[in-house]
Amino acid sequence: MGEEETVLVRVRTPDRELEVEVPYQEGMTLLDALLWIKEHEAPDLQFQYSCRNAQCGTCAVLINGEAGLACERRLEPGEEVTVEPLRHLPVIRDLVVDWREVTGRLRPLAPRTHLDWFRRLEPDRAERLHELRSCIECLCCVVECPVIRAGSTRNPGPTVLRKLAEESEKWDRTPRLEGVDVYACTTCHRCAEVCPKDIDIPKKAVEAVRARLRELGLGPLEEHREVGERAVRTGRSVERKDECFLEECAGEHGSGDVTALFFTGCLVDYRLPETGRALVRLAEELGFRLVIPEDQVCCGSPLLRTGQRDRAERLAFRNLEAFQRVDPDVIVTVCAGCGATLKNDYPELLGERFEWEVLDVTELLVELRAHERGFEHPEEVVVTYHDPCHLKRGQGVHREPRRLLKSVEGVEFREMREPDRCCGAGGGVRAGLPELARLMSDVKARMAEEVGADVLTTVCPFCEYNLREGVERCGVDVKVPNLTVLLARSL
Repeated sequence: MGEEETVLVRVRTPDRELEVEVPYQEGMTLLDALLWIKEHEAPDLQFQYSCRNAQCGTCAVLINGEAGLACERRLEPGEEVTVEPLRHLPVIRDLVVDWREVTGRLRPLAPRTHLDWFRRLEPDRAERLHELRSCIECLCCVVECPVIRAGSTRNPGPTVLRKLAEESEKWDRTPRLEGVDVYACTTCHRCAEVCPKDIDIPKKAVEAVRARLRELGLGPLEEHREVGERAVRTGRSVERKDECFLEECAGEHGSGDVTALFFTGCLVDYRLPETGRALVRLAEELGFRLVIPEDQVCCGSPLLRTGQRDRAERLAFRNLEAFQRVDPDVIVTVCAGCGATLKNDYPELLGERFEWEVLDVTELLVELRAHERGFEHPEEVVVTYHDPCHLKRGQGVHREPRRLLKSVEGVEFREMREPDRCCGAGGGVRAGLPELARLMSDVKARMAEEVGADVLTTVCPFCEYNLREGVERCGVDVKVPNLTVLLARSL
């Protein structure tokens, strides 16, 4: 007989550290392994569980540093797993934490009449709330929230915001916010990513509550209102300073079998024209036709994230006219926020009238096999990459940027510790709560410093601005260009 297959489980708590070889059984979960350890190795090991079917949420722990349910995590023979108690919460003993700090904030939002009220809802409204009500309050989302992890107390956590969205259906002119800051969320979707029930908290809860406040005339923040009014009035969410990329480069560039409409976005047009010029150069050198409509306007992302859906719809219809006049093979973006809005929100805002494929610039370049071309950077540099939330989680794009970076001669690519941790630029936080955006960008600046990077690149102008200010504030000697600019310099 061969050797028995095992799983190595490391249990790290404030009280002890265990390292146990657990006999593997087919279909074994992490909870099964913890129960085996308790029975055979550490009878006094404390952890919680109940249903064993991902319905109660009590077995939530950190699994290799990420929040998850022990009963849901399947193990493989030979695997090594580290288990720790949930972060941010007081540890009672071993893996058992005190949840009352968060759950106590839920009670005022759940009056006894709630169940009867829900049963009387019209079917369509009940269906909208069904996803929110599937929450098992495991607090995985709270543990992973980058706002909370950065040390801010402004955000009460996705679980509370999710409950608030339920209650917002009952609000009249006097909503019960109970000190909850609904604007201290970057809508990064990290909570949705780790949710065992796949609840889309940013869209179904955070954006819904903000939209409800606008309906009642109680939102958004003044800074967000100014952005919305400016976007509708001028077509751009930011004020013009000097150069305007569209005035300089609108029209056609390059030639080839693929026609790509370049949706520039507000920051490229008014703040970062070098990013737009870089894409123009890539089109000319790599052989595709790039069309830049002069009459395009803001995509509406800053408005949608802050509850100004009506204004975003007006912008979407103006862009639809520009898209229809060109009728491209594909729409390309160099901004994660714009790309996510066009991909995820425009089909809902415009219906079947929006019929074009939308690609991030890195997706388009990989499809055109640009990574096989042979880029060469002018000097040898160490480069690390920040995953924009609206690119990785919003569009599922994370391999393509790395594939392109690794194809550039002279670039040594080093992965930072948490490349997809939110930098704090999104969801209206940078505009409305700049001190929170600064706190979060400083965290990312230190991560770039840890890996010894010369360059910190990304594919989002909002992230780029926030990261650039973070590295300057922290005294980190690193440049922060858009990946498009880095590639154009390497032609």
